[in-house]
Amino acid sequence: MSFYRPSNKKLDFEIPISLSTSELIIEDKNLLEGRWNITIDWKYGNTSYLFKKSFTY
Repeated sequence: MSFYRPSNKKLDFEIPISLSTSELIIEDKNLLEGRWNITIDWKYGNTSYLFKKSFTY
């Protein structure tokens, strides 16, 4: 899971995901107010998936 901050590349970060739990907690200290782009890519079987979303925090 990649978090991209369009206004400041130094704030970008990645978090590995695990399918062993149904939730993922992102610590508040990692997100500053403003716009973020999130990208999640994964593979299940022989199929690759990609999800992209922008949000304002």
